[in-house]
Amino acid sequence: MMDRRRFMALGGLTAAGTLGAAPLVSTAAARPRGSTRGKPDWNALRRSLAGTVLLPGDEGYELAHGTYLRRYDAIRPTAVVQPAHAEDISETVRFAQRFGVRSVARSGGHSFGGYSTGPGIVVDLSSMNKTALVEGRARVEAGSKLVDMQDALLSRGVTISGGMCPTVGISGLTLGGGFGMAGRRHGLTSDRLTSIRVVLADGRIVTCDRHHHPELFWALRGGGCGSFGFVSDFEFETFRADDPTIFELHWPWSKAAEVLPAWQRWAPEAPDDLSAGMFVRTPDPAVEPQLYAFGQWAGAPGDLDRHLDRFTAMVGTDPVKVVRKTMSYMDAVMHWAGCSEFTVSQCHGEGQTPDGKLHRFEYALTKSSFYTDVMPERAVETLKAKFTAPGPGAQLRGLEFHAFGGAYNRPRPGKTAFVHRRQRFLVQYLAQVPMSSPEEHKAGVTDWARQLHAAMLPWASGEAYQNYTDPDLRDWRRSYYGSNYGRLVGVKHRYDPGRFFDFPQAIGH
Repeated sequence: MMDRRRFMALGGLTAAGTLGAAPLVSTAAARPRGSTRGKPDWNALRRSLAGTVLLPGDEGYELAHGTYLRRYDAIRPTAVVQPAHAEDISETVRFAQRFGVRSVARSGGHSFGGYSTGPGIVVDLSSMNKTALVEGRARVEAGSKLVDMQDALLSRGVTISGGMCPTVGISGLTLGGGFGMAGRRHGLTSDRLTSIRVVLADGRIVTCDRHHHPELFWALRGGGCGSFGFVSDFEFETFRADDPTIFELHWPWSKAAEVLPAWQRWAPEAPDDLSAGMFVRTPDPAVEPQLYAFGQWAGAPGDLDRHLDRFTAMVGTDPVKVVRKTMSYMDAVMHWAGCSEFTVSQCHGEGQTPDGKLHRFEYALTKSSFYTDVMPERAVETLKAKFTAPGPGAQLRGLEFHAFGGAYNRPRPGKTAFVHRRQRFLVQYLAQVPMSSPEEHKAGVTDWARQLHAAMLPWASGEAYQNYTDPDLRDWRRSYYGSNYGRLVGVKHRYDPGRFFDFPQAIGH
């Protein structure tokens, strides 16, 4: 199987390089309102923290300053602060307010819009990476990577709903929603939250849950993403990790007109125990795309056959390849991560661990659309034509479909800030070229993604997934948050009236 993580990182697109792009947040915008101007005393900050402060030229700064996307390496923060605990985050926020330095938090650094970096202070949470199980609940520090959290919990026989990318940070995943291979049965990652500890713009550390700061707790479950504060810790409700059965069904690209609509009818209406996706990929527009359905079944292994048989009957043609295997939950996590042959330590980005083997993304971008209806024939033909349209150079292209329904859709849209509770499925559009590519090739892959996304909008619902950050998205307030946006702005005004936590798609921007 070629999973999403390896698709984005491999395919020959691993050349290093830098992009001379302007920062997404200008230096002028990096000064919070109402701050005291003056030269920051970085030595004073160092003395006040248990963690680390890295300035340009310090040993460790070059490794620490970048995100997981090489395209933003040209953005060089004034400082990278690596806090050891919530009190360090609080002290950093107070320092930034005092000297007027804009700050952003970084958990996994996977923001496709580059919002986890900037010219001010980057609060790098990677040192806060512990996971503990206390009275059946998972307590997870904000810098934990998904694979490490799963490893810690699964060693105790429990887990939470999570994503598929092993290096994604728990903070970004959770605060924007979070879906994966257990979600149709157990809901979003954010749906499993029982409490959150967060540092506010004035440096206060508060714990919010359904009874304490309930409006903030509501907002952080789907609308958080750095707009309201810097989260230091999460507490989640867990569930028992029984052995799942994973599957793949492969068809040739020539069957896409039959497979794609069949999957759209089948997967969102399958039993809750079945979470399914569909993947289309090609390393070059001139190469015939791969097409396969994939998923995970939480029920008795023998019961999966009739559901897969139903899907095959809807397609009308048998798949050319079938993969079906029951395994431990941790093995399934490593399978979807593309790390089946690696240790947990190796299943990290280069530099994240001493033996990390996963390559950073290159010049990569993503877009997304939710759909409430099965695509009609014309939409599928448009999708096929635009996906394979010629473009300059070798362009790694992908489509990833994820079925909603089940536990995702049971809450009403206003139950939490995650508004996408009436959607049938989500489509992510992925594109990448090497950083060393000519500017023409970078512009070409960007244009391809824009044109494909725009061509499919007439059939989409108008909603988009906030964790697939799209800086091009004009009506992002409605697309990401819908009818919940006004309430989110109210929370923003209450907890961050001076807009200290700010970026181009921040709440209230």
